[in-house]
Amino acid sequence: MAAEAAAAKPGGPELKSSADGVQQRLRRTLRGARATLLGFLAVALVVACWQLTTTFKLVDRLFLPPPLVVLSAFKDIITSSTFIRDLRVSGYEFGVGLGLSILIGGVLGILSGWYKPVEEFLRPIVISLNSVPHLAFIPLLILIFGIGTLPKIILVLLSCVVVMIMNTAAGVENVDPQLMRMSRSFGASDGQVIRTIVAPSVIPFFMTGVRISVGRAVVAVAVAEIFASVAGLGNILITAQSSLNMPVMYAAVVLLTLIGIVLTQAAALLERYMQRWKA
Repeated sequence: MAAEAAAAKPGGPELKSSADGVQQRLRRTLRGARATLLGFLAVALVVACWQLTTTFKLVDRLFLPPPLVVLSAFKDIITSSTFIRDLRVSGYEFGVGLGLSILIGGVLGILSGWYKPVEEFLRPIVISLNSVPHLAFIPLLILIFGIGTLPKIILVLLSCVVVMIMNTAAGVENVDPQLMRMSRSFGASDGQVIRTIVAPSVIPFFMTGVRISVGRAVVAVAVAEIFASVAGLGNILITAQSSLNMPVMYAAVVLLTLIGIVLTQAAALLERYMQRWKA
């Protein structure tokens, strides 16, 4: 009788469902606000410690300038006549290197996860690239390809393709076996299974690899440009360091950090969107 009365009550279930939806959205909003606030507090704490260190001269200001001085140098960097050129050069190296890593790593990851001989063939190469410090490749790449954009792109590729291969292969290995058996029972070919079942199931692992690779790509570009370049954001840092212009050097580090954070967060948002699309 109570159930019948609740069902008979106008708008009863609909109102409850609507209220639950509002509560869920409110909780998500509060969680997002909390994360933003805690992140802001963490940054504020770092800046406050930095300011106190310079105020009480715990470190010589020649080597650690105050935050406001670095902020002024940061403004000078982004308003300089060469900033757009440097940003374009680094962006090109980042985009091409990361794009190749995603394409090659995604394809090889699916193949190595699906075909055991491919995994056995790639295993020593993947383990070697994952174990060797990528800084060791920079002198060799510069000797072979010069100081242009090509060695930076190759370094980004070497830094990120392993992550993409490993994550994508792990996604293939975690595909629901029941779906696999069902597709085989209907006589689906390998190509059909990969296209209709494996590829959608791999998305979470694939996007995690993309998110990790974004940060690695930013680091690879910056480090490669520090070693040898005539333009780029890393070149700003090494030029300032060689002339002992500490404010500009710290400002360049802050700029690279901000770019890395923004790009990583953008990849995380894309990952969440792809997760919702898959669902």
